[in-house]
Amino acid sequence: MSYCLLMTEKHYSTFEEYLNNIESNSLRDLISELVQLSLEVKEQILSFMTGDSDYSGSINVSGDEQLSLDVASHELFLQKLPKNLYYLLLGEETTPENITEGTGEYIVLGDFIDGSSIVRSRGPGGIVNIIDKSGKIQAALTTSYIVFTRFDLATEAGYIQFIHDGSNFRVLKDNLNISPSKKPVYGFGGSYDQYSKPQKQFTDGVSKKAKLRYGGCLVQDMNNIFDKTGVFGYFAPKLRLVYEILPYLYILSKIGGKGCYITKENKSVTLTEAPLLDVDKLTDMEYLHRKVGFVGGSKDLVYIWLDITSIENSYLPPEEKEEN
Repeated sequence: MSYCLLMTEKHYSTFEEYLNNIESNSLRDLISELVQLSLEVKEQILSFMTGDSDYSGSINVSGDEQLSLDVASHELFLQKLPKNLYYLLLGEETTPENITEGTGEYIVLGDFIDGSSIVRSRGPGGIVNIIDKSGKIQAALTTSYIVFTRFDLATEAGYIQFIHDGSNFRVLKDNLNISPSKKPVYGFGGSYDQYSKPQKQFTDGVSKKAKLRYGGCLVQDMNNIFDKTGVFGYFAPKLRLVYEILPYLYILSKIGGKGCYITKENKSVTLTEAPLLDVDKLTDMEYLHRKVGFVGGSKDLVYIWLDITSIENSYLPPEEKEEN
């Protein structure tokens, strides 16, 4: 997979100025509409917290307990994103019954609300991966629903971080380099007792250099890395490759970072090594929702992981560990 890994040297004083530097008009319009719809998700969150609805009690296609808020946010994009802006619109709540086709150029792959289970105590987020019909990533957008709404966006025009303050968009950063790490933080999901020897070795080494910061929401945990430098990881295959990890690998490539996903066969795969997504297979639920492990952040810390040679047995389910 070939991507430009250079950080932008352009400077943008407004979000609109950044959009105007995106060559494709259709991609520009799609990103603009996704950002606007994301502002409505925040209103959904407030309504959810003050309303009577709570857990729906069902299990989604990814095998997780499903919140009514997950369904509502997914439906928001299905109903309001103009079909002329996308070719396919798929996400965490996609089932064979709600595959949505459009007439546009790009495929939108979204976890439109990440961390909904912690919404009452901490801010959730959203992640969108935009690919073309060849399977190549063209943009990655993450949203953080906190006191204000924060966006981190990467395209071939570069990286930009901006917020919506309730009235206007305001650019916070139009360039970022998280490598090498400086006063870094780290967060690794899962139980240390369940880690393999290489995973414990990596964790022990990083913990001597960085402060522990782990919140349980991928977007917020990665925002910590963007803001403070460091590394985040989830070694077990618990995160969705297509609409969670690949967009983060793309963003990391634009801000001087590094990352890899970890297959169930325990192979670490970087963005440049990753095969293009097969667009024809995206409507297959197993392919769309497949899970991987992940390590990503500042290059100097991620290379510690990549330099560990014996990772063939880095993850085994508990039952296999007991048998061994």
